[in-house]
Amino acid sequence: MARMQKRIARALSFFLLASFSFASLGQPVRCEEPGSAEHKFNKDFLVRFGRDFGSVLTSPREWRDSDLLKLAAISGVSLLVFAGDQKVHDWVVENTSHSAEETANFFSNLGDGGWLLGGIAAIYAAGELGGRDRLRQTALLSLESLTATAFFVWSVKLIVGRSRPSTGESCRSFHPFSFSSSRWSFPSGHAASAFAVATAIADQSEEMAVDALAYSLAALAGVARVYEKKHWAADVFVGSALGYFVAKKICRLNRPHDRPAVSLSFQASPQKRALTLTVAF
Repeated sequence: MARMQKRIARALSFFLLASFSFASLGQPVRCEEPGSAEHKFNKDFLVRFGRDFGSVLTSPREWRDSDLLKLAAISGVSLLVFAGDQKVHDWVVENTSHSAEETANFFSNLGDGGWLLGGIAAIYAAGELGGRDRLRQTALLSLESLTATAFFVWSVKLIVGRSRPSTGESCRSFHPFSFSSSRWSFPSGHAASAFAVATAIADQSEEMAVDALAYSLAALAGVARVYEKKHWAADVFVGSALGYFVAKKICRLNRPHDRPAVSLSFQASPQKRALTLTVAF
């Protein structure tokens, strides 16, 4: 049964990827801006990822009033959800059934890092085989978002040390700087990862159906973690918000109008050497 669930989860994941790929292939090819390069998994990507990750880390110092209002709203909702964590958990325990647990185990796979990396690789391969730079860009943005989100998730997990519901402890049980996985409940890594990839896909997609499918599957992955008693409801909410906003920031950094106004690059090869100065208006 477990093997069958994994096969179904894999099929559902690739259904989402295929939907996005076909929707993208149906769109007219966009002309590249003068001097812009194709999106490839190479040294340039690694350099760009380092730059983007640094921008995400330092972004709080650039926050405006609207950003602070968003933070306040998310914090307020998080506290409300936190206050009801125990009641939600008790309801889940009282309404647990074998079939519901199997369903939760199935949807939980959609937030697993291994499955998501496999899906990202499939999108990149589709772009490479089809010569679609947009698909390759989506895959690389998803990879950036997933990696950056994972860093923040595991950093917070270690610092906060919230006990998982499966331990039988209270939702207010915290053990900061614990190295036990049973103390790594907050925030939910599955929910954060699922929303990071879903947000990157939705940001690049021009089809509402693909956006709705991506976010729906991400939400189901988060809910499944609560039903599996791996996380409290607040863990999932905060993880989802974290994955969403990290991915949005990375996607925004890679839009043409958000590129640096002045950039200098040097290319060297046996045939030629070139120094390029680019000024954006």
